[in-house]
Amino acid sequence: MTARRTLALAAALFALAGCSDSSQPMLSTPAPAAESLTGTVSVNGLLQFAGTPSLVGTRHAEKRIIAAQGGFVELNGFRVDIPAGALPADTTVTIDLPADELLAKRLVAEFGPHGVQFNTPVTLTFPLGGVLWNGNPVEVARWENGAWTSLGGSVNALGTALSGTTPRFSTYGGKYVLAGG
Repeated sequence: MTARRTLALAAALFALAGCSDSSQPMLSTPAPAAESLTGTVSVNGLLQFAGTPSLVGTRHAEKRIIAAQGGFVELNGFRVDIPAGALPADTTVTIDLPADELLAKRLVAEFGPHGVQFNTPVTLTFPLGGVLWNGNPVEVARWENGAWTSLGGSVNALGTALSGTTPRFSTYGGKYVLAGG
């Protein structure tokens, strides 16, 4: 009986090893970032998680996107949707979440490769579950030249996600719409 169980278990593991879903991003340890988010990004106005996300969990996702087909990459509710033809060439697209405690508490991510320009805008989505948010207006913003640049955006009907479009990859965050700016 023990040999039969071992054989059945080995067969099941062998069968599972051959199964994969190529639509899911490859999750791995963070690659060295071209630019560290630590100490370079202002947290003023950024939405904050109610608790500190686990810093030992996956903080990096990547997937090769075929330019002619488009696709998506997703990590812990952060997502980029790339329409067919938006990329200038086949590209390994990444999402990196901050590894330091201060930024990890904020709704911020690095979408890359940094600086890639799109032929048509792509959609970035940020998770609002577990975020301290009182229903006030929020937007997607890009960190550039030492300040947050508003890109607008919208919250889905369930109030669980914030989305906006962008013409290039960089550091993005979800933030409150501040009066006068």
